Amino acid sequence: MSYSKIISEIFILIIYVIIGFYAKKRKFLTDSGIEDISKIVVNIAMPMLVVSAMNIDYETEYVHNMITLAICAFFYLSTVSLLSRKLATSITHREDHVKSIRYALIFGNTSFLGYPISYALFGELGMLYTSVFVAMQNIFQWTVGVHIFKQDKFEFKSLKRLLNPGLIAIFFGMTLFFLGIKTPPYLQRVIKNLGAISVPLALMVIGATLAEYELKKIIRDREAQVVSAIKSLAFPTLFLGVLLLLPIPSMLKAILIIQTAAPVQASAALFAKNFGGESGIVAKCVAITTLLCTITIPLFLMFVQ
Repeated sequence: MSYSKIISEIFILIIYVIIGFYAKKRKFLTDSGIEDISKIVVNIAMPMLVVSAMNIDYETEYVHNMITLAICAFFYLSTVSLLSRKLATSITHREDHVKSIRYALIFGNTSFLGYPISYALFGELGMLYTSVFVAMQNIFQWTVGVHIFKQDKFEFKSLKRLLNPGLIAIFFGMTLFFLGIKTPPYLQRVIKNLGAISVPLALMVIGATLAEYELKKIIRDREAQVVSAIKSLAFPTLFLGVLLLLPIPSMLKAILIIQTAAPVQASAALFAKNFGGESGIVAKCVAITTLLCTITIPLFLMFVQ
C-alpha cells in the first residue's frame, strides 16, 4: 500500500473524529448520548464487525500469521509491562499516579482506533489479524492491568471480566473460521451492516470525548507530556526497530505498529477510577496521544511499507 493511500485513508478517519468533535461542541451529542453510543459500539457494532471479518475461507497462511502476530503481541505487552514500572516511578512519586501512568503506558486504544484503521487499510483480513492483538491485550488488561492497581496476588476471579462481548466475538469468529463454517447470507448481511456502523461511530465518540477537554491546559501538563511521548513515540519506535529485523509480511508489521502506536486506551480513566488510581492524569494522556497518533501512525506506517 502506497504512502498516499495510507494518508488518504487515515484522513477519512480523522474526518469522523472532527464530526464527533463538532457534534459535541454544538451540543448535538450530550454526555449520556456519548455513553450510550459507546455501549452500542463496544457491545454490538464492534463485535459484529469482528465476526463479519472472520467469515472468510480458511487458509494455512492466515493461521501462521495469526500465531506470529500473537507471539509479537505477547513480546510487546510483556516488555512494556516491565519497562513501565521503572518509567512510571521516574515520572512521579505519587502512588496513585504511578499506577495510572503504568496502565496508560501499556494499554492502547486498540478497539476504538486500532480496529478502524486496520479495517480501512487492510479490510477483513486486517480485522482478523488485529483481533489477535486485541485478544492478547484483553488478557493482559484483566491480569497485569488489574494487578497494577490492586497490588495483590493474582486472583482467577478477575478473569471473569474477560467474558466481554468483544472477546466473545473474537473467539466465536475464530471458531467459525477454523471450522470453515459460513453464516447464512441473510444473517451475514445483518452482521456486516451492524459492523459497518462501528467505524464512524467509534471515531465520532473519540472526537466528542476530545471536545470535553481544555486542550491548552492539558498539553501544558508535564506528566502527561512525558507519558504521551513515551506511549506514542518511544515505545513504538523501539518496537519498530525490532519489527524491521523480523522476516514477516509487511501487513503484519503495519498492523502491529498501528496497535502499539495507538493512543492510550479510551476507557483507561474509568479503569483507574474503579481500581483506585488517578483518573485525571490518564484522561489527559488519552487526549494528547489521540491527537499525536494522527501524525505518528502514518509516519510509522511509512517505514514498514
